[in-house]
Amino acid sequence: MTSDAERQRPTVVIEARPDTVGANLRALWRYRSFYNFLFKEMMMRRARGTLLGFWWLIIRPLITAAGLASAFMFVAPVATGHTAPYPIFFLSGYIPWRVFQATLTVVPRSLSWSRGVMQRTYFPRLLVPLAGVAPVAIEFLVLVVLFAVAIGVATWNAGGQVPIRAGWPLLWLLPCLLAALTFAMAFGMVMSIIALFFRDVVFTVRWVAQLFMFATPVLYPVTFVAPEYRWALYVLNPMAQIVMLSRWALTGEGEVDPFFVALAFATILAAFAAGVAFFMRAEVHLGDQL
Repeated sequence: MTSDAERQRPTVVIEARPDTVGANLRALWRYRSFYNFLFKEMMMRRARGTLLGFWWLIIRPLITAAGLASAFMFVAPVATGHTAPYPIFFLSGYIPWRVFQATLTVVPRSLSWSRGVMQRTYFPRLLVPLAGVAPVAIEFLVLVVLFAVAIGVATWNAGGQVPIRAGWPLLWLLPCLLAALTFAMAFGMVMSIIALFFRDVVFTVRWVAQLFMFATPVLYPVTFVAPEYRWALYVLNPMAQIVMLSRWALTGEGEVDPFFVALAFATILAAFAAGVAFFMRAEVHLGDQL
């Protein structure tokens, strides 16, 4: 028999919140302080267990950029058709490309790296791939410093003539960097889920990204591609327009088609929306793989 007090006790019903975009965004904001922890964890995870430690985050982009620039300056010189020296030509397009490449390489590993943290506490799993940009931020700053040094050397050699332009076109650099980061995140979030089931993705994505660079006018000008096939490059490879737009914003040289630029940004935004939607749908099934 139940007493009157027990019958009058309120019943508490625990229900899951609706899995909506708004609910997920509110959860991201509520756990925003946890992002700082994940950001630092991702930054050091890349260098942990190595002899040089944090210095690897600085040396890696320097060696890669210097090696590529030297190869196409001295070993197999490239006629760019630009007045800017080759290091300026190369780095003006390589910086947004490296943001894309580094993000695409790191983000697929992010869930595996954070497996221990996710087993101990709850937080929106979308914070993990978003925090994967931590090592990329270091590489970006290193390349910016390298670019500043290249500008100084080129200015000295040209007798004080600065090889880049100053003006409103420089404002395009921020959209270019955000587009490169967003495009890489779109694929990286999907790959991070797949990597929990098939680790082959982690080992494959690096050399695929490296091959993809040769299909993007980073090391060479777009004039190397026959005019009748350039439209296919622009349509199939949104990063081509991002690299060319960044180069145009910095040097004022190169061709930029507003239609294909708009198409590239639209494609990147659509890919990012699809990647976020896939990740959020798959998030509820991550428990079995952690």
